[in-house]
Amino acid sequence: MKQYNFLLFLVLTVLCVRSAHSCMCDFPHPQNKFCSADFVIKATIVKEELKFGDESMDIPFPLQKNYTVQFKKRDIFKGSSLLGSSDTLVIKTSGTPWNCGETFTLNKEYVISGFVSDSEFFTNNCQWNPEYLTLEPHQRRGIRYMYEQGCNCTIHHCRGENCDFPQSLNPDQTCIWPGSYNTNDCYAKYGFCLPDIFGVCYWKQNRMLGGCLQREGGVLP
Repeated sequence: MKQYNFLLFLVLTVLCVRSAHSCMCDFPHPQNKFCSADFVIKATIVKEELKFGDESMDIPFPLQKNYTVQFKKRDIFKGSSLLGSSDTLVIKTSGTPWNCGETFTLNKEYVISGFVSDSEFFTNNCQWNPEYLTLEPHQRRGIRYMYEQGCNCTIHHCRGENCDFPQSLNPDQTCIWPGSYNTNDCYAKYGFCLPDIFGVCYWKQNRMLGGCLQREGGVLP
């Protein structure tokens, strides 16, 4: 049994090294993340539980992490029908970063988004899980009010003049996102893609977005 456990550990170690960079996430706009999630809440991390699997396997890293979070009803931004009446929730994620496992810090407050499967709640670091204090005021406004208004729109990143626009997207329901395509981009921090009275999606102009684009040398598409 000891020899088996050693061989298993060796195989897992090799796989871990080979897969260290296998978690590949893109950087969709926060609005896209919000709209694609089953639930979005602002919650405080109150407990972390590491699951190492069967004791006979003797694996030195957790296979799964379970986070117990606490939240207020007013901080449920999406998925209230899934969360029931409790003010606590267990959210599961992979125990390893190479499988996109998310890591939270105890007693800190996060915006946590994710999906539900068989009545269990899951997230990973390809979801949008920022620490709440790091959010711009416009992003806080987005998760409370604005992002949901734009969930019939799609934000598509497109760099350069020769934009590769997917045929699967309806141009009238798409906002083009030019620029650096990261979480510190002007559009990510201050942009809302909303439908007008005819259902055509556009970037809603605001002072912070306009000022940021002016500093960065960009323009609204």
